[in-house]
Amino acid sequence: MKIAICGLVKSENLGEMFIARSLEYLIADGLEQAQPDLDIEYVEVDLLGRNDTIFEITDARDRRLRNYYQYSEKGRLTEKLFLSLQRKGRTTKSKWAQNAIARARHLIWKYGRNYRGRLAGYFDLKLDGVDYIVIDGAGLLEYSYNEYHWSLLLISQYAERHGLEVVYNAIGRAGAFDERDFGSKVLKRAIRSSAVQYVSARDNVAEVQACAGPERKVKLLADSAFWMKEAYEIDTTVERKKIGIGLIRGNSLQGYGVAFGSKEWTALFAGIATVLRDRGYDFEFFTNGLPGDIALGKRVLKKLQLPDSYLVERPVDDTVLVNTINGYEALITCRMHSSIAAFTMGVPSVILSWNDKVEKLMDIIGYPDRAIKRHDFRPEFIVDSMEKAKEQGIDDALLSAMKDKARESVSDYLPLILAARP
Repeated sequence: MKIAICGLVKSENLGEMFIARSLEYLIADGLEQAQPDLDIEYVEVDLLGRNDTIFEITDARDRRLRNYYQYSEKGRLTEKLFLSLQRKGRTTKSKWAQNAIARARHLIWKYGRNYRGRLAGYFDLKLDGVDYIVIDGAGLLEYSYNEYHWSLLLISQYAERHGLEVVYNAIGRAGAFDERDFGSKVLKRAIRSSAVQYVSARDNVAEVQACAGPERKVKLLADSAFWMKEAYEIDTTVERKKIGIGLIRGNSLQGYGVAFGSKEWTALFAGIATVLRDRGYDFEFFTNGLPGDIALGKRVLKKLQLPDSYLVERPVDDTVLVNTINGYEALITCRMHSSIAAFTMGVPSVILSWNDKVEKLMDIIGYPDRAIKRHDFRPEFIVDSMEKAKEQGIDDALLSAMKDKARESVSDYLPLILAARP
């Protein structure tokens, strides 16, 4: 049986792979228990239509030309207009103007080079011959910044044409969500498709329910990455000596309209490192793999006058990142899946909340005080919170509860997959 796992599987943020690998583990485990002789093949499908082989290229446009399926140089002018309108839409305050711009960009997406036609061709290629489609999770209710709504719509339309079923596994909201927005209407068309049979949420269940519609009850469950220890066969008996400081790109908050940029992040991370050093901790900086995170790390090292050895080399493989996190005694991080990974390995963490999904996650887990809100972005407070988390450790009952919720999101639709087997 061939199952498509659709997500951000070619993202440079390797935390996205934690979701896909853990979900593949849970599906395989559940299907094996139900039907031991079932042969399963996974096809990993990137929502942005990136190629299977990714090349390390600094320039953003050159990176798209090399790494995105059938990306054409001839689309340069269309792309310039598309991105210019996006920037204008983010700065205008009028809802009417925002939607007018969104509609104009939707027309460009439908008919311009490098958008709908390119993505549709990619999905035709990758989904050919699959028996079931699973959307793997993450913050996919997103049309304001990363703009996943179009990809989800195309997958639903492909499934409708080919008589396939689609399920959404523990999705959440990453950016803006307003039912008056044109982007939310596209999301609704995607998730309310007749091909979609099941939807669960990992956070913001009201917004997920609004997209799924009243006919389909959305459960609040959990991210599949809570099964990372099993999926990656992690050995947690390793020696742990350092505090890991997980970085984020300098414009992460600015992308969501918050005036907190590289200068502020650099000062904050330098301050955290200084407090850790003053309290006698060994530490190092690491990233989930995004080049922008590394760029910020270099600025922090320069400010602290520290050698490059204090910044872990950028990982390009998810198992490398797993092993890095597993080697820390505690984390101070900005990336949600670094925190989830640490949780599954018994490594206490606090996470700097740059998006409300972080606060909702920690509320659901049972550690709300381990999500540091922006008004508490003070080095001493952050290190104090980390020390408190270290002292408390990880409650096995809380981890077990999250794992149960993650498994439930899969077990709910396993009968649908079994019924669709060839």
